[in-house]
Amino acid sequence: MLVKTLLIFLITFFAVSEFLLGTSLIQRPLVLGPLVGLAFGQLELGIIMGATLELAFIGAVSIGAYIPPDMISGTILGTALAIEAGAGPETALALGLPISTVMLALNSVLSAPIMLVFTHLMDKDIEEGNIGKFKFHYFFGGYASFLPRLVVIPCAFYFGSEAVVGLLSQIPKWLQTGINISGGIIPALGFAMLAQMIMDKKIAPFFFIGFFAVQYLSLNTTAIAIFALAYVVLMFFKEKDQKGKVAVVEGGDGLDEF
Repeated sequence: MLVKTLLIFLITFFAVSEFLLGTSLIQRPLVLGPLVGLAFGQLELGIIMGATLELAFIGAVSIGAYIPPDMISGTILGTALAIEAGAGPETALALGLPISTVMLALNSVLSAPIMLVFTHLMDKDIEEGNIGKFKFHYFFGGYASFLPRLVVIPCAFYFGSEAVVGLLSQIPKWLQTGINISGGIIPALGFAMLAQMIMDKKIAPFFFIGFFAVQYLSLNTTAIAIFALAYVVLMFFKEKDQKGKVAVVEGGDGLDEF
Protein backbone atom coordinates (compact mmCIF):
# COMPACT_ATOMS: atom_id res chain seq x y z
CA MET A 1 0.00 0.00 0.00
CA LEU A 2 2.86 2.40 0.79
CA VAL A 3 4.39 1.85 -2.64
CA LYS A 4 1.06 2.53 -4.36
CA THR A 5 0.56 5.65 -2.23
CA LEU A 6 4.03 6.90 -3.20
CA LEU A 7 3.22 6.31 -6.88
CA ILE A 8 -0.05 8.23 -6.44
CA PHE A 9 1.94 11.13 -4.95
CA LEU A 10 4.40 11.11 -7.87
CA ILE A 11 1.56 11.08 -10.43
CA THR A 12 -0.09 13.98 -8.58
CA PHE A 13 3.21 15.88 -8.51
CA PHE A 14 3.57 15.31 -12.26
CA ALA A 15 0.01 16.51 -12.89
CA VAL A 16 0.34 19.77 -10.94
CA SER A 17 3.60 20.57 -12.77
CA GLU A 18 1.61 21.83 -15.75
CA PHE A 19 2.13 25.42 -14.53
CA LEU A 20 5.79 25.00 -15.56
CA LEU A 21 5.01 23.48 -18.95
CA GLY A 22 2.31 25.75 -20.35
CA THR A 23 -0.92 24.22 -21.60
CA SER A 24 0.51 20.74 -21.99
CA LEU A 25 -2.78 18.99 -21.04
CA ILE A 26 -1.00 16.62 -18.65
CA GLN A 27 -3.82 17.24 -16.17
CA ARG A 28 -6.41 15.64 -18.44
CA PRO A 29 -7.91 12.24 -17.50
CA LEU A 30 -6.70 10.85 -20.83
CA VAL A 31 -3.14 11.25 -19.53
CA LEU A 32 -3.55 10.58 -15.81
CA GLY A 33 -5.81 7.53 -16.13
CA PRO A 34 -3.22 5.43 -18.02
CA LEU A 35 -0.49 6.56 -15.61
CA VAL A 36 -2.50 5.33 -12.63
CA GLY A 37 -3.29 2.11 -14.47
CA LEU A 38 0.40 1.61 -15.27
CA ALA A 39 1.35 2.21 -11.63
CA PHE A 40 -1.18 -0.38 -10.49
CA GLY A 41 -0.27 -2.93 -13.17
CA GLN A 42 -3.57 -2.41 -15.00
CA LEU A 43 -2.59 -0.24 -17.97
CA GLU A 44 -5.48 -1.29 -20.21
CA LEU A 45 -8.04 -0.67 -17.49
CA GLY A 46 -6.39 2.67 -16.69
CA ILE A 47 -6.70 3.74 -20.34
CA ILE A 48 -10.39 2.78 -20.40
CA MET A 49 -11.11 4.60 -17.13
CA GLY A 50 -9.13 7.66 -18.22
CA ALA A 51 -11.03 7.81 -21.52
CA THR A 52 -14.37 7.44 -19.69
CA LEU A 53 -13.51 10.28 -17.31
CA GLU A 54 -12.22 12.38 -20.22
CA LEU A 55 -15.63 12.15 -21.87
CA ALA A 56 -17.26 13.38 -18.66
CA PHE A 57 -14.75 16.23 -18.21
CA ILE A 58 -14.41 17.15 -21.90
CA GLY A 59 -16.45 20.31 -21.40
CA ALA A 60 -14.77 21.21 -18.11
CA VAL A 61 -12.64 24.12 -19.33
CA SER A 62 -11.75 27.21 -17.31
CA ILE A 63 -13.28 30.20 -19.10
CA GLY A 64 -13.40 33.62 -17.46
CA ALA A 65 -14.40 33.33 -13.81
CA TYR A 66 -15.65 29.76 -14.19
CA ILE A 67 -13.48 27.18 -12.44
CA PRO A 68 -14.20 23.57 -13.48
CA PRO A 69 -14.15 20.62 -11.05
CA ASP A 70 -10.69 19.39 -10.11
CA MET A 71 -9.90 16.79 -12.77
CA ILE A 72 -6.61 15.80 -11.15
CA SER A 73 -8.10 14.50 -7.90
CA GLY A 74 -11.18 13.08 -9.60
CA THR A 75 -9.16 11.13 -12.15
CA ILE A 76 -6.35 9.90 -9.90
CA LEU A 77 -8.50 8.90 -6.93
CA GLY A 78 -11.44 7.68 -9.01
CA THR A 79 -9.21 5.45 -11.14
CA ALA A 80 -7.02 4.25 -8.26
CA LEU A 81 -9.92 3.40 -5.95
CA ALA A 82 -11.87 1.67 -8.71
CA ILE A 83 -8.87 -0.47 -9.72
CA GLU A 84 -8.14 -1.27 -6.07
CA ALA A 85 -11.76 -2.38 -5.62
CA GLY A 86 -11.68 -4.50 -8.77
CA ALA A 87 -14.46 -2.40 -10.29
CA GLY A 88 -15.00 -1.02 -13.79
CA PRO A 89 -14.91 2.41 -15.45
CA GLU A 90 -18.47 3.20 -14.32
CA THR A 91 -17.30 3.05 -10.71
CA ALA A 92 -14.30 5.26 -11.49
CA LEU A 93 -16.73 7.78 -12.96
CA ALA A 94 -19.13 7.53 -10.02
CA LEU A 95 -16.26 8.12 -7.58
CA GLY A 96 -14.33 10.67 -9.63
CA LEU A 97 -17.07 13.26 -10.16
CA PRO A 98 -17.98 13.90 -6.50
CA ILE A 99 -14.31 13.78 -5.49
CA SER A 100 -13.46 16.44 -8.09
CA THR A 101 -16.28 18.68 -6.85
CA VAL A 102 -15.23 18.38 -3.19
CA MET A 103 -11.60 19.02 -4.10
CA LEU A 104 -12.61 22.14 -6.04
CA ALA A 105 -14.13 23.60 -2.87
CA LEU A 106 -11.09 22.58 -0.84
CA ASN A 107 -8.74 24.21 -3.35
CA SER A 108 -10.75 27.43 -3.24
CA VAL A 109 -10.36 27.60 0.54
CA LEU A 110 -6.75 26.47 0.92
CA SER A 111 -4.94 27.12 -2.37
CA ALA A 112 -6.16 30.66 -3.08
CA PRO A 113 -4.62 32.26 0.06
CA ILE A 114 -1.27 30.56 -0.60
CA MET A 115 -1.30 31.73 -4.21
CA LEU A 116 -2.18 35.27 -3.12
CA VAL A 117 0.81 35.46 -0.76
CA PHE A 118 3.28 34.40 -3.44
CA THR A 119 1.66 36.68 -6.03
CA HIS A 120 2.39 39.70 -3.82
CA LEU A 121 5.95 38.47 -3.27
CA MET A 122 6.48 38.16 -7.03
CA ASP A 123 5.06 41.66 -7.58
CA LYS A 124 7.60 42.99 -5.09
CA ASP A 125 10.42 41.06 -6.78
CA ILE A 126 9.55 42.61 -10.15
CA GLU A 127 9.41 46.12 -8.67
CA GLU A 128 12.88 45.59 -7.20
CA GLY A 129 14.15 44.00 -10.41
CA ASN A 130 15.19 40.86 -8.54
CA ILE A 131 14.74 38.18 -11.21
CA GLY A 132 16.39 35.46 -9.13
CA LYS A 133 13.93 35.83 -6.25
CA PHE A 134 11.05 36.06 -8.73
CA LYS A 135 11.99 32.71 -10.27
CA PHE A 136 12.29 31.14 -6.83
CA HIS A 137 8.90 32.45 -5.66
CA TYR A 138 7.26 31.42 -8.94
CA PHE A 139 8.63 27.87 -8.77
CA PHE A 140 8.17 27.34 -5.03
CA GLY A 141 4.86 29.21 -4.88
CA GLY A 142 3.46 27.19 -7.76
CA TYR A 143 3.97 23.91 -5.93
CA ALA A 144 2.96 25.44 -2.58
CA SER A 145 -0.41 26.45 -4.04
CA PHE A 146 -0.96 22.83 -5.06
CA LEU A 147 -0.03 21.58 -1.58
CA PRO A 148 -3.64 20.60 -0.71
CA ARG A 149 -3.74 18.21 -3.67
CA LEU A 150 -0.25 16.86 -3.00
CA VAL A 151 -1.30 16.01 0.57
CA VAL A 152 -4.99 15.13 0.28
CA ILE A 153 -4.89 12.84 -2.79
CA PRO A 154 -2.24 10.36 -1.50
CA CYS A 155 -3.69 10.44 2.04
CA ALA A 156 -7.23 9.90 0.76
CA PHE A 157 -6.06 6.84 -1.16
CA TYR A 158 -4.03 5.44 1.74
CA PHE A 159 -6.72 5.86 4.39
CA GLY A 160 -9.81 5.54 2.21
CA SER A 161 -9.12 2.64 -0.14
CA GLU A 162 -10.21 -0.08 2.29
CA ALA A 163 -13.38 1.82 3.19
CA VAL A 164 -14.26 2.32 -0.48
CA VAL A 165 -13.61 -1.34 -1.28
CA GLY A 166 -15.82 -2.40 1.62
CA LEU A 167 -18.55 0.04 0.61
CA LEU A 168 -18.58 -1.09 -3.01
CA SER A 169 -18.83 -4.72 -1.96
CA GLN A 170 -22.01 -3.90 -0.03
CA ILE A 171 -23.76 -2.10 -2.90
CA PRO A 172 -26.84 -4.06 -4.06
CA LYS A 173 -26.93 -5.32 -7.63
CA TRP A 174 -29.84 -3.06 -8.63
CA LEU A 175 -27.93 0.02 -7.45
CA GLN A 176 -24.79 -1.10 -9.26
CA THR A 177 -26.88 -1.45 -12.43
CA GLY A 178 -28.11 2.12 -11.94
CA ILE A 179 -24.52 3.34 -11.55
CA ASN A 180 -23.55 1.56 -14.76
CA ILE A 181 -26.45 3.19 -16.64
CA SER A 182 -25.61 6.64 -15.28
CA GLY A 183 -22.01 6.03 -16.33
CA GLY A 184 -23.23 5.98 -19.92
CA ILE A 185 -25.25 9.18 -19.49
CA ILE A 186 -22.59 11.37 -17.86
CA PRO A 187 -20.21 11.37 -20.88
CA ALA A 188 -23.14 12.64 -22.95
CA LEU A 189 -23.48 15.53 -20.50
CA GLY A 190 -19.77 16.25 -20.98
CA PHE A 191 -20.28 16.50 -24.74
CA ALA A 192 -23.35 18.68 -24.16
CA MET A 193 -21.28 21.10 -22.05
CA LEU A 194 -18.65 21.28 -24.79
CA ALA A 195 -21.27 21.74 -27.52
CA GLN A 196 -22.91 24.54 -25.54
CA MET A 197 -19.64 26.49 -25.58
CA ILE A 198 -18.65 26.01 -29.23
CA MET A 199 -21.91 25.42 -31.08
CA ASP A 200 -23.12 28.13 -33.47
CA LYS A 201 -24.98 28.28 -36.78
CA LYS A 202 -21.79 27.59 -38.76
CA ILE A 203 -20.81 24.50 -36.78
CA ALA A 204 -24.25 22.98 -36.11
CA PRO A 205 -24.74 21.54 -39.65
CA PHE A 206 -21.48 19.58 -39.41
CA PHE A 207 -22.55 18.16 -36.06
CA PHE A 208 -25.78 16.82 -37.53
CA ILE A 209 -24.01 15.57 -40.69
CA GLY A 210 -21.63 13.57 -38.51
CA PHE A 211 -24.47 12.22 -36.37
CA PHE A 212 -26.57 11.03 -39.31
CA ALA A 213 -23.51 9.60 -41.09
CA VAL A 214 -22.80 7.42 -38.06
CA GLN A 215 -26.42 6.55 -37.37
CA TYR A 216 -27.70 5.80 -40.88
CA LEU A 217 -24.57 5.10 -42.95
CA SER A 218 -22.94 3.01 -40.20
CA LEU A 219 -19.62 4.85 -40.55
CA ASN A 220 -17.20 4.59 -37.63
CA THR A 221 -15.50 7.57 -35.99
CA THR A 222 -12.27 6.99 -37.92
CA ALA A 223 -14.07 7.33 -41.26
CA ILE A 224 -15.88 10.46 -40.05
CA ALA A 225 -12.57 11.96 -38.90
CA ILE A 226 -10.95 11.28 -42.29
CA PHE A 227 -13.85 12.92 -44.16
CA ALA A 228 -13.75 15.89 -41.77
CA LEU A 229 -9.99 16.31 -42.25
CA ALA A 230 -10.35 16.15 -46.03
CA TYR A 231 -13.08 18.80 -45.93
CA VAL A 232 -11.00 21.08 -43.69
CA VAL A 233 -8.01 20.82 -46.03
CA LEU A 234 -10.25 21.53 -49.03
CA MET A 235 -11.78 24.60 -47.39
CA PHE A 236 -8.35 25.85 -46.30
CA PHE A 237 -6.95 25.87 -49.83
CA LYS A 238 -10.21 27.29 -51.21
CA GLU A 239 -10.15 30.25 -48.80
CA LYS A 240 -6.44 30.76 -49.43
CA ASP A 241 -7.09 30.90 -53.18
CA GLN A 242 -9.95 33.37 -52.70
CA LYS A 243 -7.79 35.66 -50.56
CA GLY A 244 -5.11 35.60 -53.24
CA LYS A 245 -7.62 36.64 -55.90
CA VAL A 246 -8.94 39.48 -53.71
CA ALA A 247 -5.40 40.76 -53.16
CA VAL A 248 -4.75 40.80 -56.91
CA VAL A 249 -8.00 42.68 -57.61
CA GLU A 250 -7.32 45.24 -54.86
CA GLY A 251 -3.77 45.78 -56.12
CA GLY A 252 -4.91 46.16 -59.74
CA ASP A 253 -3.03 48.18 -62.32
CA GLY A 254 -2.65 51.94 -62.47
CA LEU A 255 -3.83 51.89 -66.11
CA ASP A 256 -7.23 50.56 -65.02
CA GLU A 257 -8.23 54.11 -64.03
CA PHE A 258 -8.08 55.14 -67.67
